[in-house]
Amino acid sequence: MSWTLGFHWVQPSVSASLQGSRHGKASLVDTDADLGLARDGRPLGALLEYQGEAYGFQLTYDSERYRGDRVLPRAIALDGRPYSAGTPLQTSAKVEVMEGTWTYKLIRNPDAWLGFDLGVQVFRLDLKALPLTPVSRVQLSNHTGVVPQVGLTGWSSGVDGLLESRIYARYFTYRGATSFRYGVDARAYLYPNFGLRAFFEDGHVRVPGGSLEGDLELHADRRITGLGLVVRF
Repeated sequence: MSWTLGFHWVQPSVSASLQGSRHGKASLVDTDADLGLARDGRPLGALLEYQGEAYGFQLTYDSERYRGDRVLPRAIALDGRPYSAGTPLQTSAKVEVMEGTWTYKLIRNPDAWLGFDLGVQVFRLDLKALPLTPVSRVQLSNHTGVVPQVGLTGWSSGVDGLLESRIYARYFTYRGATSFRYGVDARAYLYPNFGLRAFFEDGHVRVPGGSLEGDLELHADRRITGLGLVVRF
């Protein structure tokens, strides 16, 4: 059985801070301290995976929603628009994450392998901000980011293939900007073809001012835990 199809529910958390300017638009904001963004709803995701003898690939998609309602504790700027301290501000964000990873299996055994990963992760952020003032005007911001993926994955199985687990770590750096992720993924098959999946991932992105995004300095952290169903065929 080389293919796996899965659907999952995740509990994500994202925090980011921005300071500086990009394309002439200033930003100064912290999504936790200033906006109070928190998970909204129970987001869904999907997985498609192929595992061959010498290589494999994996495609994943996640869609996450966040919402915040906060009286601003300080003056901030969002994509060139300033907001003064004391402004009641409602924000909502949708984050879509798509990833494709190809793995070459460097070391192969019947019940375990170690592989080298190459891939790309694409983020799309849609942010909506609404100040609750007599003259309110909705601000809409859309951003897309592409992060290359380089790393290692280790996989093992037991109980005649009914249990599977993997750990992975991926790191990439370019012109001073860095991305690092690590995670674990465990699957238990109640039947040979149908099983349950649990996973955890922690990731960090650091972009110093003057590296990739103009004078904008970005710190972002993303953590997810998830449960799902998988089918092998």
